[in-house]
Amino acid sequence: MEAAAQEFAQGMREALAIWLALLAAVVITFLVLSLLSRRGGKTGPSWWARVRKAIKDPEVAKERQAKAERSAAAIKELERYSAEVAVAAERANVMAERRRAEWEGAQRTQDAAWRAYEEAEAAVRRLRRANAFPLVEDDPAIRRQNLVRLVNAAHQRGEISAFELADALMHRNGWDPAAHPFAQELMLRRVIRDRKFQAYQEASEIERQAAKAADLAAAAKRSLDDEAFDAQLRLRNATRPEHSTSASFRTAPAR
Repeated sequence: MEAAAQEFAQGMREALAIWLALLAAVVITFLVLSLLSRRGGKTGPSWWARVRKAIKDPEVAKERQAKAERSAAAIKELERYSAEVAVAAERANVMAERRRAEWEGAQRTQDAAWRAYEEAEAAVRRLRRANAFPLVEDDPAIRRQNLVRLVNAAHQRGEISAFELADALMHRNGWDPAAHPFAQELMLRRVIRDRKFQAYQEASEIERQAAKAADLAAAAKRSLDDEAFDAQLRLRNATRPEHSTSASFRTAPAR
């Protein structure tokens, strides 16, 4: 009985020695491989990661391929979107320049209309301040002829319209062929002044509309410029090597 116990104890010691030797071999191998992996460079997966990856290689390969396809499709879509936004931004820039040029032209027209109105108003004031009537014969026929010559000359100079000429010849809207030539001249200057003021009002409305259109075009240009810059930035970030296969890539918004 005692001999059997000694033999069992001897067997246990041998088994323990073999187990410790195997464990030491595994630990030494692990340390050696880790040291070699560190000396090989800091980048790249470790040998243990490569072992685990090799075990799951089919699944990893499929997932990597799927990620690459999704990333390529997203980059292609972002390239298309970036190109479209760039074209739209360029068109908006052209439109903004055109609208600004139209606004500046409307401003010049408005200023010219105001100066013309001021000149017409000054002519009316000069006639009002006159101290005496022109020395003409007090004859109704002569006054009627004077009115005809006066309004025809103004129409030829473009100072009154055809409708206003007809009013004067038909003695409508305040026109009096028997009035003194001074009064006839004053009436003409008032019609010209009112016409100039109406032209100024129309030019002012055109200027307001042009200014509004220029502001809208400028706002659209700024918005598209910002969108084009953002699209280019996203595309640049997406095409970097470290981000080309990222699953969290942000795609372009639908248009």
